[in-house]
Amino acid sequence: MSRFLFRNFELLEPYDAKVSCTVLRGESPRKGADLLDKEYYDKLKAIHDLVQDAKKVRDAFLLVGEIGDIYVNSFQKMLSDPHFRYEELAAISNGYTVLLQESADMLMELKDVVNVNGLSMTDYERMDIINYVYDRLKEHRNLVAYYTRKNISVSYLRAKKAGDAERVMALYGNPDERYW
Repeated sequence: MSRFLFRNFELLEPYDAKVSCTVLRGESPRKGADLLDKEYYDKLKAIHDLVQDAKKVRDAFLLVGEIGDIYVNSFQKMLSDPHFRYEELAAISNGYTVLLQESADMLMELKDVVNVNGLSMTDYERMDIINYVYDRLKEHRNLVAYYTRKNISVSYLRAKKAGDAERVMALYGNPDERYW
């Protein structure tokens, strides 16, 4: 009787200190294994790509928010900077307006792809457009940051010439916070 009990409770794999995981076991090789086919894995990969691109859609929206934050925080500081004239601030504001409008246009392009309006598109076409818009938004965020740094550097050079560089440095952040 004890021999019968031990035989039925033999372990398939020793698992001292092993993390448990699911193991797919097919039938006997002579009968042909009952494993999942290639079509199933291709569909799984396609779902993974769509989920990954959904992350890119979310990240694209976050990039537009980041562009807006760069504008709001930096331009507000520029307004209190005495080294800019009113006309220059108006020109800087117009530049930001153009950059923000382009960001919004890219976001609308992305919204059209994600919404149900583009039913005639294949998933591949949608993913291509999502990747394209996401990459453009990343470049656009870098352009807005560059535009901001260049404007701040004008103020810094003027402040340095006037002996007021420390005030400008303090206005736009300490060395740990400084992004320019």
